[in-house]
Amino acid sequence: MSNVRYVTMSDETFLTDVVGMMEALYLEDEPAPHVDPAKFPDTIRHLLAHPEAGRLTLFLEEQALSGYAILIPHWSNEYGGIVVLLDELYVRPSARQKGLAGGFLEKLKCERPWAATAVFLEVSRHNQRAQRLYESAGFREGRNRLMVLPF
Repeated sequence: MSNVRYVTMSDETFLTDVVGMMEALYLEDEPAPHVDPAKFPDTIRHLLAHPEAGRLTLFLEEQALSGYAILIPHWSNEYGGIVVLLDELYVRPSARQKGLAGGFLEKLKCERPWAATAVFLEVSRHNQRAQRLYESAGFREGRNRLMVLPF
């Protein structure tokens, strides 16, 4: 793995770059019909202003931004504590196959942000590469099906 740091985003320095990667994520992976890229900066600004609501982690190789992840905590009665939703994880194509995403998942397991009891994520059914990554990190398919009621 290259020399990478996983840093919680604390200001808007990389806002434009992160928004660009968010757009790239949804170009690569079919978005739900309600995804509005114009709202991506709002997500970032909300997390910066309300760190209790979640965090955006930057993947930095030297000073270059190579990826990001969004983590959102919430209480789960079923798991008896905080569970974290890994809402998005993206690595720029030029930085892939270097272990950045896998390194982040290992850090996540060791760090256990918010003293989490579990981490949940969604992965597209057609994204076999991401599924292999998550499975190699220890994720497994849950027994319950995720359902959504968009407003």
